[in-house]
Amino acid sequence: MTIINFKYLLLTISLMVLYVFSLSAQSCIEGMVLDASTGKPLSGASIKAGSKSGTIADNVGKFSLCGLQGDSVNIAVSYVGYQTVHKTFSTTATKIKINLHAEVSEIEAFVVTATRTDSRIINTPVRINQLGPKLIESLPAQSVDEVLKMAPGINFSRSFGVLSTKATVTMRGMSGKEQGRVLILVDGIPMNKSDGGGFDWNMVDMGMVQKIEVTKGAGSAIYGGNAMGGIINIITQKPTEKFFVKAGMEYGSFNTAGGKLSFGGSINVKKPGDSWTWMANTFYRQSDGYITQSDADVNANPYIVKSNLLEAGAGFRSMYSFNGKHSIGVSINFYNDNRGTGEKVFQPEGNTTEHDSYGATLNYKGRLGQFSLLSSAYFLNEDYKKVNEYLKDDYTWYEVLSTRRDFGWLTSITRPIGASHKLTAGFDLKNGSVDAWDKYYTSTDIVYNAGKMNTWSLFLQDEIGLLQDKIRILAGLRYDIARFYDGSFYTEAPTQETAFMHIYQNKAMSDHVRSALSPRLSAHYRWSENNRIYAGYSRGFRPAVLDDMCRSGRIKGGFKVASPDLRPEYLNNFEAGFDLNPFNAGTLHDFSLEATAFYSRGSDFQYYVTNGQTIDMGFGDRPILIRANISEVEIYGAELSFNYQINPSLSFYGGYAFADASILDYTKIALNDTIDLSGKTMTDVPRNIITAGVTWLNSYVNTGLAFRYTGAMYINDQNTVDELLNADQYPAHTTVDLKFWKPLNRNFRISLNFQNIFDVKIYDSKYNVGPGRFITAGVSFGI
Repeated sequence: MTIINFKYLLLTISLMVLYVFSLSAQSCIEGMVLDASTGKPLSGASIKAGSKSGTIADNVGKFSLCGLQGDSVNIAVSYVGYQTVHKTFSTTATKIKINLHAEVSEIEAFVVTATRTDSRIINTPVRINQLGPKLIESLPAQSVDEVLKMAPGINFSRSFGVLSTKATVTMRGMSGKEQGRVLILVDGIPMNKSDGGGFDWNMVDMGMVQKIEVTKGAGSAIYGGNAMGGIINIITQKPTEKFFVKAGMEYGSFNTAGGKLSFGGSINVKKPGDSWTWMANTFYRQSDGYITQSDADVNANPYIVKSNLLEAGAGFRSMYSFNGKHSIGVSINFYNDNRGTGEKVFQPEGNTTEHDSYGATLNYKGRLGQFSLLSSAYFLNEDYKKVNEYLKDDYTWYEVLSTRRDFGWLTSITRPIGASHKLTAGFDLKNGSVDAWDKYYTSTDIVYNAGKMNTWSLFLQDEIGLLQDKIRILAGLRYDIARFYDGSFYTEAPTQETAFMHIYQNKAMSDHVRSALSPRLSAHYRWSENNRIYAGYSRGFRPAVLDDMCRSGRIKGGFKVASPDLRPEYLNNFEAGFDLNPFNAGTLHDFSLEATAFYSRGSDFQYYVTNGQTIDMGFGDRPILIRANISEVEIYGAELSFNYQINPSLSFYGGYAFADASILDYTKIALNDTIDLSGKTMTDVPRNIITAGVTWLNSYVNTGLAFRYTGAMYINDQNTVDELLNADQYPAHTTVDLKFWKPLNRNFRISLNFQNIFDVKIYDSKYNVGPGRFITAGVSFGI
């Protein structure tokens, strides 16, 4: 070998050694990028170290970033729809996990409930509370109404937890006895029944809920009846993945077990601008339950048993979008439950309630030039069944079947007018009916009642933006006509069981037509993105429900007589408030504050009053009551709430609400009525409600903690001592709920839920007791 060749060989070896050393100096880091909430890998996430070095995560979320110098490196990890994370790692770090938190999406930033149009929350001059996916996930809720109890100022009632046959959610001084003064929507479809004004909260699958919009104040100017006290819109999930499957199981207190399954997908059709989405879901739950009655009732009645539960539901929805401008959607839902109510004499299942429900909707949404059109048709049917049996002096057994149907057509059209106006006009056509009977099997009696209600409505609304939307004005007007017809109440083959009802028979009740004009005017001034003041006036109304107009029967405290002449009730609402994000920088940058004060004056409010007579229903004289329009009520109050996002992983929220609801003027319908309710406080309205919560997302175990204080409420209209509870008010109570959940990997997640962790006993008007502490554990799977 020549000297020259040897020099070249030595140089080559030296360069190779230097290269190896340079590689060891330029280290690599390795890890995974995951969704902080679900634990799923985020394929395609961007990982950058400075302006020149970077990579993307592979299809299982893994990444490797080499060519790094020094002992440590600061990397930025980002993904569309997620908050960017900046972290510092050793340049030799491996097996690192980076959790990204979802940003507030455009879906959450927009609301549809308050105006029936797609509007940004910050551009809508009314009070809106939105409960998004992050809050819903952090609560150990068994039903969607239990999520709502954490919204500021919500009056919530669910006496027996998952075993309850009914629940009510009201707000702003509306009585917790009745759902009919607050409108419930599911994806914009009205769910309150014309028969009683209620809504079966149990039929909503919690796993399908994406977010909930709560609009405070009278909303009749855009939605008509039932929206007198506010609007709650439950918005369900829409498929975004090509294909997904989600399944979950849960087990807990009282041998309560359940399961959920959903699957669907989003398919891009070959034609540009066209797409098709579909989704199916089903859920099931059963529980052995517990004895809800008091110890005194158990000692006095040998036939008391546990109240139990069996329920199942299913649904299918599909939407086809074409030309990027139009979409047609259809949905079908089924639900059935059987809930034991705690007494069994001879019948195989004892006293039970059952709801057989099904419904269908057809929706169109599209753009025609400058016009946006939204049209929905719906049909809802509920067969409510109830078995009653009891043994006192003799044995009585009868069943109730009430078929309740509601259907309608809702249409609105929106067009911008110039640069400052967005005009919306539309019509609603609705029909509601009830056809019911009580059939006695221990006698020959059958009691029938039936009735129908048609509603025709026209509305007009203008959304006005001035000074680059710093000033927003919302003006609306709606006219409703409601017609009650085909009303009847009568008995067939009566014996002593129902003979006392005979004089109240009416097989051809008079038709009645009522109308209402509902205006709204509100405005706000927004001096920055998240700071504003607002004020508004709105008028709400609620027509009478069919149950009050065409059914006579036993109720707590006496016997109620059908009132086909019942008029609508009205509410004039005034409110003002502000939203503040007072700190533009620093650790309090994401602290926000909302406050509202309101004053409402109601007229022709519907209340049960005595007609001055009594009736013997087989166990002594009881007063005869009738639903009547009393003169005036007054409701005033205030709400204050805050949200504080300390960092992407830790957030706090809370609220305080005060409400006073009283009867100003009570008009007697009988001269011998000795009761005067003037000046009395309305029942089932807590004066004070306090809520607070914290959500902590971390790599160990995610945690959600929720606190609620509900103030004392009057039990009866006269504000006197109740003979069962031995008090004039339900006592105040406090509950604390806790949830732990953790993603195990990209597909599996476990959770542990504690409701009412301190086992506080809560009683209803019959001195029945709630479930106290309720614990469940669950596992879920998704691909």
